Amino acid sequence: MAVPSKKIPLAWICPASLLEQATRRSGGSRNAGCAVRTRRVAALVSGLAAAVAMLAPGPTEAQLQPHRAEYSLRLGTALNATRIGRAVQDIELDCDGWRIRRELSVDMSLTPSLKVSIAARVEGREQRGGNGFTWRTVQVVNGSEREVRGTVQRNAGTYRVEVETPGDAEQSTLPSQTLMPVAAMGYLVRRLLARSEVFPVLMFGAEAEGAAFLIEVKRTPTGTPDTTPPSQRHVQAPGTQSWSLSMAITRAGRPDGKPLLSLRGRVFDSGVFNALVVDAGAFTVAAHLQGLQMHGMPNCPR
Repeated sequence: MAVPSKKIPLAWICPASLLEQATRRSGGSRNAGCAVRTRRVAALVSGLAAAVAMLAPGPTEAQLQPHRAEYSLRLGTALNATRIGRAVQDIELDCDGWRIRRELSVDMSLTPSLKVSIAARVEGREQRGGNGFTWRTVQVVNGSEREVRGTVQRNAGTYRVEVETPGDAEQSTLPSQTLMPVAAMGYLVRRLLARSEVFPVLMFGAEAEGAAFLIEVKRTPTGTPDTTPPSQRHVQAPGTQSWSLSMAITRAGRPDGKPLLSLRGRVFDSGVFNALVVDAGAFTVAAHLQGLQMHGMPNCPR
């Protein structure tokens, strides 16, 4: 999940061609018109990154099922909604821990004059037990690339974060109850298996340059439609139990406590979501499972 902890550079969203158009329309101000673009695209990148992060499978007391899942992304919840891209989540388990790879690609128009192209990649490793995490993210928005590298390590009960961006490096700490991505999803499924109706999860978001997010989870009578869009084949998520959920996501420590976005979906006890809907206010994106490959378990010495 992710909401950038810094302002997105203007040129990252409004390349030279769009800035020149804004200059002509505004009578000379290169920044005119880009404030709206910045807010809309920041919300889009944040919402889609959150969706991909929440698709991560997690360990449960019942089953451990690493896998590669592919989701189609559609603008809106209608079954015939316009397809705008895809998301891939690939997570494997070896004797040292979890390896996570995520890919996101989107091409869409938010308005007749604002077209957005997003490509994002995340590679990360989470230690067994969730005591450490290393990652590298690359996001390309409208042709402009940004790379972030970081590490998280728990020492004496405190998570310390080191983040490197081009020309900058930062250090910070996380709230003591923060869970790494796979550990957080495992905790979510365990609470559901224990029949919890409402509960919080404090989750680390690598795409957010090393920030913690509070997820307020609530079981609901319905989550997302189980119907597969007619243009793609149905893929059955593995598991013996499933739950419909709604989730409100807030940046940890945010003074106003206002949710950044909301998610709703259905998760199985294997940790697999069959569908997920991201509501970022200005837009809604639905993710539908369209491909699934289960990975094997490692044979590690005891």
